[in-house]
Amino acid sequence: MAYATIALQNQTIQIQTVPGSGLIQVFLPESAPCFYNPASGLFSAAPSIEGGTPDLVSQHLPELKQKLNEFDAARRAAIAEANRLSAGA
Repeated sequence: MAYATIALQNQTIQIQTVPGSGLIQVFLPESAPCFYNPASGLFSAAPSIEGGTPDLVSQHLPELKQKLNEFDAARRAAIAEANRLSAGA
């Protein structure tokens, strides 16, 4: 499980990966956490439910998606590099 923070409209948003799912859990201030699926580009209120989009997400959706996708790409690259290094050892 990876933990990180991203800045969105002068707020710090905490995020964490959900092991085995490919989802990123997003902890929004004054709102229930939601889940982002980088593969589909969709947010949901629960890991298996599609469609719920909290207000902060709705207001800043393109910027938040970009930051979450950047985080996911960096995380995947780090995992691939670690796998490459361990295979070469």
